[in-house]
Amino acid sequence: MVKCNEYACMFVACKYREAKALILRTVMKKQGQSVKSLTIFADLEEKNMKSNLQLDAKGLSCPMPIVKTKKAMDTLASGEVLEVQVTDKGALADIPAWAKAGGHTILDQSEEAGIITFLIQKI
Repeated sequence: MVKCNEYACMFVACKYREAKALILRTVMKKQGQSVKSLTIFADLEEKNMKSNLQLDAKGLSCPMPIVKTKKAMDTLASGEVLEVQVTDKGALADIPAWAKAGGHTILDQSEEAGIITFLIQKI
């Protein structure tokens, strides 16, 4: 029975990695880049998923996380990545909507211990 659970976990992990690779491949195509192997692509993208600038907007309420995000984004060059950390739950809708309106790309969004982190790539 343990082996079945191990195989099930491995299957889920493989499917997650494939899905992530497909999403990353779509992002790279939009940027005019291509990759032959999804596995190599996923590995390369994980290494490159670093930010050029970090913004700590924890403890701020709407509209300040967006205001500070815009100011920080204005300092970046096209293609650079901003990491934003917020605690305001409203940012879950606000920051992706702001990024979409500006044509920027949300590369990653995660939440851990009440801190929401966004990786936003400037167009």
